[in-house]
Amino acid sequence: MRSVFSVIKQYMRRHFLIVLVICGILSGMLFCVSLFAQAEPHRQPKPPIPWPEAKKPWPKQQDWLSGAEKRLETLNGITTTDAVNSEFKKLVEHATELIDQAKSSKDNQFQHMRRILAADAIMNAADLVMMTLKNKPNSDENDFRRADFILKGCYFRVRQANYFAGIIGDKKSDQYVKLASGLYQQGRSAYDAKEYGNARLLGEASTSVVFALECMAQAAAPSPYIYK
Repeated sequence: MRSVFSVIKQYMRRHFLIVLVICGILSGMLFCVSLFAQAEPHRQPKPPIPWPEAKKPWPKQQDWLSGAEKRLETLNGITTTDAVNSEFKKLVEHATELIDQAKSSKDNQFQHMRRILAADAIMNAADLVMMTLKNKPNSDENDFRRADFILKGCYFRVRQANYFAGIIGDKKSDQYVKLASGLYQQGRSAYDAKEYGNARLLGEASTSVVFALECMAQAAAPSPYIYK
């Protein structure tokens, strides 16, 4: 009988020690959590990340206009050579008209900037057309993919040209619509001839003309009073 009692005492003593150890661990964890909760409100917040300073100041209105005029001057010098086509000359003429309109609308900041953006888009189109005259026809696979992507988007973009021209309400805006459509058709012809590099450039030029129409439509629409 004594041996049985001794076994029972050892068993109870062993489990008592295990329970005691577990309780000690839990009490220690609760104590650490309470200390952390008390210290959390006193923790200082991290300072906000400062906004990075621009390397160059934002250009003034006259800088935008003067930059467009210098670019137009360069394009006018190219028109005197024989290495240009009719589309390039038309684009330079439209850019000249838009810059003149921008000069006459300095009192309205919104219209002034929209017309400068339109002129810049037209000059972008002129640069792209000039690149097609210098490029050699190629059928590179990368140009094929780019041309396919650009022309698909250009197809829908050209369809928006009539909408923008209707907002402008100027007869000259129809010339922009025809020019955008003509450049797109030339891009499709170059694509069919496997001249994918020129097809991409002509598609981008057409899209730039439509963007110019969009800027002109925004300038023609009634502007909010905050821009006056």
